[in-house]
Amino acid sequence: MRLSKFILSNLGDILKEWEDFAGTLAPLEDAAKLELRDHATEVLKVIAIDLDTPQAECDSIAKSRGKGPTSVMDTAAEIHAATRMSSGLNSDQVMAEFRALRSSVLRLWTCNVAITTPEQIQDMVRFNEAIDQAQSESMARYTKLLRDAQSLFLAILGHDVRSPLGAVSMGAQVLLQDQTLPAKVLKVGLRIFNSATRVDEIVRDLLDFSTSHLGDGIPIDPYTVDLHEICLNVVDEARTFHPDRKIEFVSEGKLTGTWDGPRLAQAFANLISNAVQHGKPEGTIHISIDGSQPQVVFEVNNEADVIPPAKLRTLFDPVKSFAIRPPSERSTSRVQNLGLGLYVVKEIVRAHQGHITVSSTEEAGVKFSVSLPRLTPSRRTSDEQAEPGV
Repeated sequence: MRLSKFILSNLGDILKEWEDFAGTLAPLEDAAKLELRDHATEVLKVIAIDLDTPQAECDSIAKSRGKGPTSVMDTAAEIHAATRMSSGLNSDQVMAEFRALRSSVLRLWTCNVAITTPEQIQDMVRFNEAIDQAQSESMARYTKLLRDAQSLFLAILGHDVRSPLGAVSMGAQVLLQDQTLPAKVLKVGLRIFNSATRVDEIVRDLLDFSTSHLGDGIPIDPYTVDLHEICLNVVDEARTFHPDRKIEFVSEGKLTGTWDGPRLAQAFANLISNAVQHGKPEGTIHISIDGSQPQVVFEVNNEADVIPPAKLRTLFDPVKSFAIRPPSERSTSRVQNLGLGLYVVKEIVRAHQGHITVSSTEEAGVKFSVSLPRLTPSRRTSDEQAEPGV
């Protein structure tokens, strides 16, 4: 008997074993039969259909590499992942269900059928491919749902923090405006204000990080701006905040175009701040922007220790970058920031259809290079508001 026919003919026995195993998982110990089985029937029927579908060797290789055919509709495995998450199962438990299903089907089949023909061996190979596919679909959906939930939590947290943070900043400004207060009090007020400003920047990056995962990236509002003026303001601000650091700035070419000025100012400021934080204190930070080519190129180059290739590849992904840190560098006393700033830079550049690269060598130091196309003007210019409805 071929495996597809065996699965459909013995659904009851297979589902009973699935149900028995699901009942051993902590969140489902008291669940009803319907909840225990969930979408197992649909998953098995999809696998049976797949086994009966002719498949060329190239298709098998493509599926093994995760390049199999995709469905515009939610698959049974994807729906199963969402349901199991709502039931409280973690990812390891969802994975365990598919391992148990694989074992049950193959054990029941080989106990009832003598596996003697090449077709039956091929069925076994195809079945393992189908289980792997279902498992991959399920875990991809589970991971996306978990990431979306975490991003929403961070977005809500960021919004909630901003209200009390605004009160702290306003209180500090009131203190600074009262010149009758002793110098010591004014100094404390300035420190509170600067700290609140820094926290506001962190919260802004946190909100950008979370909302970019929930939608289609960071939204931008392009209009006609002068990048020379924007860069100069950002550099002057960096020099003010870090008077002990040597920061050089060079600008050339035509730098008027259509971009989201405030967003690019945020990206440039994050790159400069990263250079200040991680560069050698005695080194010079070289900043340049060149508009002489079809694409505008902004670069930040500083002297710093060579970044290992593995870390360089994850530099714009704060989660992966944090994950590969040694345990000794994950303690709160050793972590200066989570790298959200560089992630935000990448998303802002991507929203402008641009490109960002980073290199690190002993001779040249660390260099970030941003390439920006001159976008088509839209919505408004720098000296006129958008028309209603545009």
